[in-house]
Amino acid sequence: MTSIQWADLAKELLEMIGKRLDSRVDTLRFRAVCTSWRSSVSLPSSDQEIPPLILNLPGPISYAPLFFQTTICRMDHVHKDPDSSSSSKSWLVKVGESNYGKLKLFNPLTNQEIKYSPIALNLLEFKFVELSKAFLLKSPHGFSVDGINKVVLFRVSANSSDENEFGILAIFHEVELAYWKYGAESWITLGGDENVQYDDITVCNERVYVVDRCGTVSWISPVLNVTQYYPSLYCSGGQKDLVECCGDLYVVDRYLDGERRRWVGIDGLMDSDDEILPNVGFTPTHAPKAIDFRVYKMDEDWGKWIEVKSLDDKVFVLGMDCSFSVSCKEFNGVKGNCIYYMDGDDYVGSGLSGGSIHVFQLEDRSIHKLAVIPEFSEIFWPPSNVSSV
Repeated sequence: MTSIQWADLAKELLEMIGKRLDSRVDTLRFRAVCTSWRSSVSLPSSDQEIPPLILNLPGPISYAPLFFQTTICRMDHVHKDPDSSSSSKSWLVKVGESNYGKLKLFNPLTNQEIKYSPIALNLLEFKFVELSKAFLLKSPHGFSVDGINKVVLFRVSANSSDENEFGILAIFHEVELAYWKYGAESWITLGGDENVQYDDITVCNERVYVVDRCGTVSWISPVLNVTQYYPSLYCSGGQKDLVECCGDLYVVDRYLDGERRRWVGIDGLMDSDDEILPNVGFTPTHAPKAIDFRVYKMDEDWGKWIEVKSLDDKVFVLGMDCSFSVSCKEFNGVKGNCIYYMDGDDYVGSGLSGGSIHVFQLEDRSIHKLAVIPEFSEIFWPPSNVSSV
């Protein structure tokens, strides 16, 4: 069938195909084929519309942040010649969308926008496979909100037919878990121990988990109860990250060369109406650097944590707004058994680049900047032989 015949497909058939597209990126690729295909399927709604406004954040914050959702994708090059014997290439990329429906690409770790030319990136030559979702609260000017460590989208009920039956769970100032339901005017806190410091929150197998500084993993139920799910690790690292890998939940314990900054003024954080008050700040200590990592997985049969000595072909990526795992088998030339991450002070200021990324190799427990081990950079778009401007 020629390209002209494809363009002449009945509008009703094109609309049926459009309804079966799984992702926003697939919809944009579909619309890029020709004029008739573009007119048959409307632009997907902008991520910025869910939700448009969030109120009563801890502060001092004088604005209402916006909720941003992006998608971690494996970006596959699609060969024009089906008989080509050359191997395909794939890269990791974070995908967002502008208000005009144009794709925006970001580095999955630094969140730095990747500028590209139409020649360097033709949607018809690439396939995007969704790996994970990332969520972030930003100011109207595009800056992240200080004091909000992590946010996740939380479905109130998996069986609900109401698309607005969702909310946001967030870690505030490392000591408070808070929930915001779509359409509500304020946040509610989930209670807990004021001495507990939370490090990370994630969704695994449609369940929400949170980990504190001591390595205690708790489950947040649909009715917002926080229940200890696993026994505490009682490990001595300074920062914990949660990573889902092949359906299992892992805890990555990051050992630091100093104390992390600590939020102060938490007393009186809540008023009598359970509203969060803007009276907190943090001590101006330095952001420490990672000097070692330990990885743990729960042995379900024995009910205890075991240390993972090797990730085999897996790669863990510890991002500011999303931590996830990938298999190096899906990325040609990429080495596994390593952790990509950034240190705390790498997020300060602007101008983040691949040089801000570090790689920890479990095999020899070494840490290097990505810039000095270029063979590890092949996992990220753009590849070295493609201009990013």
